Amino acid sequence: MAVNDIKTAAVLGAGSMGAGIAAHMANAGIKVHLLDLPVEGAEGEERNARAQNGIDTQLKRYGFQRPEYSKLVTPGNTEDHLDRLGEVDWIVEAVFEDINVKRDTFAKVDAHRKPGTPVSSNTSTIPLEVLLGEASDEFKRDFSITHFFNPPRVMRLVEYVEGPDTSAEVNEKMHHVLERQMGKVVVDCRDTPGFIANRIGNFWMAAGAKTAFDQGIKPEQADVAFGRPFGVPRTGIFGLFDYVGIQLVPGIWGSLLKALPQSDAYHDYNIVERDEFKTLLDKGFTGRTAESGFFRGRDEVYDFAAGDYRPKESFEVPKDAKELMESGTPEGNYAKEVFKVFIKYCCDTAPEIADSVDQIDIAMQLGYGWKQGPFQLADSIGLDYVALLFDDAPELLKAAQEAGGFYADGKVLGTDGKLTDLPAREGVIRVADLVAGAEEIAGNADVSVYKLTDGDYAGFGVFVYKTPMNSNSNNVTELLTHAGEWDIKGLVIANDEERAFSAGADLGTLAKLSGPEGDNEELARTIKQGIDGFRALRGAPFPVVGAVRGVALGGGMEILLHTDASVIHAEARVGFPERNVGLFPAWSGPVRLLERLVDLGVPNPHKVAFDALLGTVKPVPAINIDFWRKDDQLIQSPDHVVEGALDLVKKLAEGYSAPAEAQLPLTTETLEYTDGSDTDKAIGEALASVYTGEGTADEDELGNRQVVAAAKVLARQENHDRAVAMATTRRPLNN
Repeated sequence: MAVNDIKTAAVLGAGSMGAGIAAHMANAGIKVHLLDLPVEGAEGEERNARAQNGIDTQLKRYGFQRPEYSKLVTPGNTEDHLDRLGEVDWIVEAVFEDINVKRDTFAKVDAHRKPGTPVSSNTSTIPLEVLLGEASDEFKRDFSITHFFNPPRVMRLVEYVEGPDTSAEVNEKMHHVLERQMGKVVVDCRDTPGFIANRIGNFWMAAGAKTAFDQGIKPEQADVAFGRPFGVPRTGIFGLFDYVGIQLVPGIWGSLLKALPQSDAYHDYNIVERDEFKTLLDKGFTGRTAESGFFRGRDEVYDFAAGDYRPKESFEVPKDAKELMESGTPEGNYAKEVFKVFIKYCCDTAPEIADSVDQIDIAMQLGYGWKQGPFQLADSIGLDYVALLFDDAPELLKAAQEAGGFYADGKVLGTDGKLTDLPAREGVIRVADLVAGAEEIAGNADVSVYKLTDGDYAGFGVFVYKTPMNSNSNNVTELLTHAGEWDIKGLVIANDEERAFSAGADLGTLAKLSGPEGDNEELARTIKQGIDGFRALRGAPFPVVGAVRGVALGGGMEILLHTDASVIHAEARVGFPERNVGLFPAWSGPVRLLERLVDLGVPNPHKVAFDALLGTVKPVPAINIDFWRKDDQLIQSPDHVVEGALDLVKKLAEGYSAPAEAQLPLTTETLEYTDGSDTDKAIGEALASVYTGEGTADEDELGNRQVVAAAKVLARQENHDRAVAMATTRRPLNN
């Protein structure tokens, strides 16, 4: 039986995490009751002030994807409104990490919920077995841990822990809601202290901090050393302590120390008792939650010897982790020691906390922002080298050497030391797997079009870029001019590049052809070919659907506008940055956008389109765009856009006919871009020439106008300089 989305939920606890979870539930279309303790002595709505403050804080912190989504969250309190728990489909507890408070909360929940309603705890440190205590058998069947990471809108990791009595129905429901409806990546964890991410990640932070103190390594030195060479975010270790808040050290790190046996290596890195942390906490220097922590602003760092802040020092290290560890420098020796103790802890702990090493890697990637997890990192450094760091390598490391890697032959190492299949996530489709064995019906060096021959989508096509960031080169646009010739039922534009649906045009080509000394004839041909290619795609005798995640910028946004519909990750960044490149979107982006605004009945559509195409050069979340069509689908999970696009194109193919070519009104209104330099104004004049005139214009006329206007503006030296700057430095030139 298919699992349905939930429609209503309740969150108990309106702190940063609870209110953040409620906000993201609202992003997913869920109506939420957010309950916290009542304000003593207050009356009426004022008794709900704690919950209301949580909502207001999420509005300020952009926890809601759109401000109006906050209306889906109703504030309340845990004395007056517990009866609401009987109305909801899911209840999340997010109160203090105090076992007595949590158990008291569970007792109230169980007394008011509908039988069978799933209940989950957002605990980060308390085992499920401890949480449940003397709970009823019915409560145990409906209970699980759903550990979100902060901020819930942004952080995709959710650690899921089921108990021995949790029902299969609850497990299936929670995975569906978390993965598909809320867009998270669920890592199934065992019921062990700290689960996976905090057990491993907090150990890394503690080992990094203590080792730095012991070796006399400065905080900024440590952050550079165990930072980018290892694929760690630029915060490094000490910057991360400041980011999460040093005040959490006694509670989170302290609770893990209490929960873990003395034999666990966690106790060798007890930062709770370190004078350095105590000093900062005594002074109230808790990091970004205060005025300072290890760092004050961008330029100062706390000097424990002097008892005051000093200017940060600058350190340079090799970009390669292995080269750094072999450098013999203080930074290299520090990095080697931290990596050694960390990978040993991962290997020693893995059999206790996970079924396979990929679960730990995913937790570190999504929970701590690492580019690779520790086991992927070890593979990339070289397992023979890693093993030489030890007199006696950890057993799991030895097993990986024998297996050919922690990842080998398309499999992953289980924590029992044997290779096993990578776990599949329901509905997550890799395009490489989808087209394996399919027929390539068109293609060149930059793009391939495959016709699927098996399964539910047999007869449908998949358009796959092969260019960097899926840019639209001349090869791509030339192939598109033949779209009407492809013998397929429908086409999906999809790829495995998580960073981009399409990042735009090939800037190098535009830069080369533009300017007073450029090849104006070839430039005009390139622009016209893009228009013709996108026009052929739109007029093909089959539906075209985009699977959109990452960015859709410039030419990427234009090809998106030429699809019949698309499945779009709500947080995909979309927009028209062409003004940064010295031109306007000239592959019929102006035509398709105006057409859409006219169809939607938007007042003054030419001005709205003009402003959208030139006014904002920074991409925005797709959820904030108001010109999507009725068939476009915005979803929370980037990992499910391919599946969604395949299902949508199959639906649209039934009785499909291509849209009629546009006959659009022109405007006699003066369209001007008045901000910025003369270069910006020239771009505005060029775009205005496409829209301005009497009566209407057809596709041919509008296409010719775009070619003339775009070629003319790119022939200017200043616009050429912008194109060159973006192509070579990826930074806008505001000339």
